[in-house]
Amino acid sequence: MNTLAAKYGDKLAILGFFCNQFGHQSNGTEAENMNILKHVRPGNGFEVAQQVELFAKIDVNGKNADPLFKWLKECQRVPFGPAGDRKGIGVEDNNTITRDDKFVLWAPIAHNDIAWNFEKFLVSPLGHLVQRYSRYVVIDDIIPDIDPLVKGALSA
Repeated sequence: MNTLAAKYGDKLAILGFFCNQFGHQSNGTEAENMNILKHVRPGNGFEVAQQVELFAKIDVNGKNADPLFKWLKECQRVPFGPAGDRKGIGVEDNNTITRDDKFVLWAPIAHNDIAWNFEKFLVSPLGHLVQRYSRYVVIDDIIPDIDPLVKGALSA
């Protein structure tokens, strides 16, 4: 997120959402989660760039999913990303959740659920979903999709 903030400044809205539905990795309050970012992961004194807006903890899956994420998941049901099993865990990177997944902490389970932390969504200046990215797609790989949107918004 900070890479995007440094590159685009106020020309790009960068939104982050804490969610505790993935292995209970965000159990704490927002302040505690910010300390985890700073001192644990990524650590080394990391601070979220001023241009990044972080929101209170929400659900992104299940019956209490935030309406924004319900809409995003309906717009593109499966994330974009290269095929394969980058982590070597026996599951395709873009695979969806199954009912027997022991890490599912919500109900009901839907085919288009977000599978784990760090899925990314790119939305155009007009509010249209451009792309949903797999959790394994790195920020630098999204820049070619962002550049034309920022340039187009500046010339409009």
